[in-house]
Amino acid sequence: MARIKIDMPPTYFFKTLIPVHITDINYGNHLANDKVLSIMHEARVRLLNEIGCSELDIGNGVSIIMGDAAIEFKSEGFYGNDIAVEIAVSDFGSRSFELYYKLTNLSTNAVLAYAKTGIVCFNYQSKKTEIVPESFKKIFL
Repeated sequence: MARIKIDMPPTYFFKTLIPVHITDINYGNHLANDKVLSIMHEARVRLLNEIGCSELDIGNGVSIIMGDAAIEFKSEGFYGNDIAVEIAVSDFGSRSFELYYKLTNLSTNAVLAYAKTGIVCFNYQSKKTEIVPESFKKIFL
């Protein structure tokens, strides 16, 4: 079976802590795989808030939508653990960019997951892609 291998960047732009809630736990008594994507979403929203943006406006009224996602699971998380989520923003195209996430379980100091989401700039009214705003790019370049 071919396994996903994400080439992670050497540095990160943003870091936040997110606790594992009881509703994040699955029947195996550990962090559910789908909840990792939810934790990534929460971290992404926090990053955007930090720079004065939102998923509905990253500049010039341009919204974003997720084009793809990949997660490389490395270790478990449990109820009550705090997860440090570090995010890097890179690989800008004309209408898209990549977000890289490093999730570390602070209770064990083990990497919980590496992940990547392909983010596409989007106009929800016209249902068409948009150009990445230069003002957004400049924050990360």
